[in-house]
Amino acid sequence: MADVTESLLAAGFVETAFHCPSCGLGGTSLSRPASLLDRTCLDCGEPVVTTVFERFSRG
Repeated sequence: MADVTESLLAAGFVETAFHCPSCGLGGTSLSRPASLLDRTCLDCGEPVVTTVFERFSRG
């Protein structure tokens, strides 16, 4: 699974966490930056709050 994640990050995806203030649904995702605008909850359809994680090298 780590290899797939690394490949997606190299292809321009970013790691995100999301939370829906309306219904409480939350989780993590790999997303393209352009798709972060106007994201809606898959459960209730309301806007979600999205946080993008920044990766740091372990060197």
